[in-house]
Amino acid sequence: MPRPAFELELLVPGAPEEVWARLWALGRHTEAVPLTVVRGPALRAGSSFVARTAVGPVGFDDVMEVRAWDPPHRAVVAKVGRVLGGSIEARLVADPAGTRLLWRQEVAATGVPDVLARLVVPAVRAGYRKALRQITAPR
Repeated sequence: MPRPAFELELLVPGAPEEVWARLWALGRHTEAVPLTVVRGPALRAGSSFVARTAVGPVGFDDVMEVRAWDPPHRAVVAKVGRVLGGSIEARLVADPAGTRLLWRQEVAATGVPDVLARLVVPAVRAGYRKALRQITAPR
């Protein structure tokens, strides 16, 4: 049985190159995701980065690796940490009204059976939709 996953699509103002730059600016992720700081080098195929979610000293690292990098069209990121697993595929498609962001993500957590993970997919999808709107918005 496939891992729990979700897909979403957003129409974002700007050309794919502009949206790509906003989407992969790690500081924008820090601004958009509560209680989380995202750190890493400029992204490219093979690079790793970490999203640290914490309240005070209690938290966890979401370690990710870039598996495919084709700016400004497609990126694949694998979650390879001890707590969160799965993968993300982001595709950008030019549209007369801007750029379509197509986001597909598998959802997995250590010790959580897929049958239970499926129950949280709607909430995770809603959270990502909100964060991605903020991350990709022009300033």
